[in-house]
Amino acid sequence: MTIKVTKGKKPEYSKRLVSDIRSLLWVVTVGGLLLAAYCIRRGYTGSLPWLSAMVGLPWTAHGVVCSFYLNMAKSDHRAGGVTFESAKAANFEKPAGSENSPGI
Repeated sequence: MTIKVTKGKKPEYSKRLVSDIRSLLWVVTVGGLLLAAYCIRRGYTGSLPWLSAMVGLPWTAHGVVCSFYLNMAKSDHRAGGVTFESAKAANFEKPAGSENSPGI
């Protein structure tokens, strides 16, 4: 049996950034929960606001990044945007080899 490996097009920088942030968020979240469980198990009786900040602030940053990414996508896809004008110039036909959007 032969496995054929095909190299696809690399994702755009902004899509990679959002994806990388999601992975990092889950590492930080799970790590924070494990650290909280460890503190409770060891009988730590102090306050843990630093722990909630450790988990909450990265999620806030993720929300900001996603909102700016969506704003960029909206501006590209409306009249006058880069993607819209490119599609309009091609008479709204799907370019050969394009897999990101279906033909109209």
